[in-house]
Amino acid sequence: SMIIEGKAEFYKNKQIGVWVNKDYISKIQKQLTYTEIDSSGSFLLEFESKESQYVTLKIEKFIASMYVEPGKCYEIKIMPPDSTTYQNPNIEHDVNISIDVRSKKELNTLTIDFDKRFDDFLSNEYLAFVSRTPKPKIDSFKTVIFEFYSSVNNTYFKSYMTYSIAELEEKTNASRKKLYNQYLSGKPVLYNHPEYFNFFNTFYKNYFQHLSSSKNNLNLTSYIDKHCDYKGLMNVLEQDEFLQNDTIKELVAIKGLYESYYDAYFSRDSIIKMLEQIKDLSPLAENKVIAQNILNSFSKLRPGQKAPYFELPDKTGLTHSIDEMRYKKYVYFVFFKTTSTACLQQLKVISTYKKKYGKDIEFIGISEDDSPKTFREFCAKNPQYNWLLLYDDSGDKLKTEYEINSYPTYFLIDFEGNFVQAPADSPEEFIETTFKAITKPQNSKHQVGDKKNK
Repeated sequence: SMIIEGKAEFYKNKQIGVWVNKDYISKIQKQLTYTEIDSSGSFLLEFESKESQYVTLKIEKFIASMYVEPGKCYEIKIMPPDSTTYQNPNIEHDVNISIDVRSKKELNTLTIDFDKRFDDFLSNEYLAFVSRTPKPKIDSFKTVIFEFYSSVNNTYFKSYMTYSIAELEEKTNASRKKLYNQYLSGKPVLYNHPEYFNFFNTFYKNYFQHLSSSKNNLNLTSYIDKHCDYKGLMNVLEQDEFLQNDTIKELVAIKGLYESYYDAYFSRDSIIKMLEQIKDLSPLAENKVIAQNILNSFSKLRPGQKAPYFELPDKTGLTHSIDEMRYKKYVYFVFFKTTSTACLQQLKVISTYKKKYGKDIEFIGISEDDSPKTFREFCAKNPQYNWLLLYDDSGDKLKTEYEINSYPTYFLIDFEGNFVQAPADSPEEFIETTFKAITKPQNSKHQVGDKKNK
C-alpha cells in the first residue's frame, strides 16, 4: 500500500481525495480514496497501487499533484491558495505542496530537479529556438542530461525524461519519421505514464482528419459510417507509415473515434458502434478498458441511461439509496449548497411541488456542504423543508459521476433508475410542465420530459 500523510491547515475539516486518470486518452478520473482533514489540519490517506503513478489530491476545487511509488510513505504539506490572484469558485485551481524528501533519488525530487534543468536549458538556448535551429542544442542537451542521471536506476523517471524531450522535439518540427522510430516504433506503450501520452497525443492529434485529407485519401468514412467495420478500419490504417505497430494502430483508432465524436466528423452512432467492437474484439486488455471508459463517458448522463448509484445519509445518519427512493416513483433530486442564495431560493419552491406532486414524485436534496455539521445545523434551522435531504459523504466521487460544476443542479429519473432529464430543468424553468406530463393518466398524449432532450 501507499500512504500520504501531512498537514493542510488552510483546509481544516474539509475532505481530501486521491484521484488518478483511468487512462490518458479519455483522461477520465477515478477516486482511489478520501478522508477528512481534521481540526488540526492533519490527514492520512492510504491506498493500493502496484506501480508508480501520477496522482492528484483534491480538496473541493483545489488540486495538488505528485508522483507515488509502491510501498512508499509520503509526508507532505499542502499550501494555501495564492491569495494574490482571483480564485474562481467554479474551476479547479492548482496549489503547491512540499514533500519531506529523504533521498535525492526519490521520484518527485528527480522530476523537480529535471524540470529545473530543462527550463534552464530552454531559457539559455532561447535564441536557437527563435532562429528555428534548435536540433543541435536539443541533441547536446539529451547527451548531457542522460549522462548526468546515469546513476539513477528508475525506469519511470527515465521515461519521464525521454518523453519530455520527445514532446519538445515534436513541437520544434523534428522529422516525424525520426520521432516515430526513436520514441514509438518497437517501444512498449506506457499506459500509465502521463509524459508518454503527452507525446503520443500530440503526435497523433486529429489523426483521422489528417488521414482523410485529400493528400492521404484514406477512405475512413466507408469503414466507420457506412459499414461500422472495425477490422476493415484496422486494415486501412495499416497503410499509414506511422501505424505499423498493432497496439499503437488500435490506440490511434480509439483516440480518433473519441476526437471525432465531438467534432462531428463521423456519425456519433457509428462511432459508438465502432468503439463497442473494439471493446469486444480487441486482443489488448488495456485498449478494451480505454474503449469502455470512453463509451461510459458518452452515455453516463444522457436521457435513457442509468443514473449513477448512490447511498447517502440523512440528518440522523440513516442511509438511503437511489434504488429504494425510485420504487414506484419518479425521483427529482438536486445537488445544492446551503451557502448558495440561488439554492435556498429554489429549495422553497420544491416544498410547494412536494405538496402538489409528492404522490408520484420523490423529491430529494443532496447537500454538498463542507461538513456534516453544517448540513445538520441547516436541517435543524429549516424544518419547513419536509422532503428528504441527504449529505454527500463520498468525497468528490458523486460530484464527478454527476459532473457537478455549479449549484444548484437537478436531475430527474424514472422507476427504472434511468434519466428522464439530465440535467433537469430547475423549479424556475419549466420543470412543472414535465411533472404534469409524468403524473397524468397513461392515455395522455404528452411525451415525458422531452423539452430539452429531443
